[in-house]
Amino acid sequence: MSRYTIKISNRFWETAKALRSKYTHEQFAEIIAIIRDCINELAEKGFVDENGWDDHQLMRAPFGDGSHYEFHIFDDDVLVVYFRRERNRTIRMVGVYDHETIPGN
Repeated sequence: MSRYTIKISNRFWETAKALRSKYTHEQFAEIIAIIRDCINELAEKGFVDENGWDDHQLMRAPFGDGSHYEFHIFDDDVLVVYFRRERNRTIRMVGVYDHETIPGN
C-alpha cells in the first residue's frame, strides 16, 4: 500500500513534452519510463533515491515555499519538480524541465 497519494495533472505531462525535441524518440520514451518509476517510488517513500538522484527542496522562487522539491534524471539533464504536503501525505507532480527551462532561472 502506498504511503503517499500522488496527483498528476495533464499539465505535468505537457511540461515533459516540451523536452521532446531535445532527445531522440527512444531517449524520450526512456525519460518517461524513468519518471513513471520515480512516481512509484514517491508513492512508496515520499522521496526519490533509487530511480533518480539529488532529490532536494527548492529554495528559489517560484518554488521556494518549503514544499517544492526536485530530483534529476537522465544524466542530470532532466529536472522533475513536485510539491509534497506532509500533513496529508499527498504529492502533486508539478513539472518536467531542463536547466534552461525551469521557472526562476
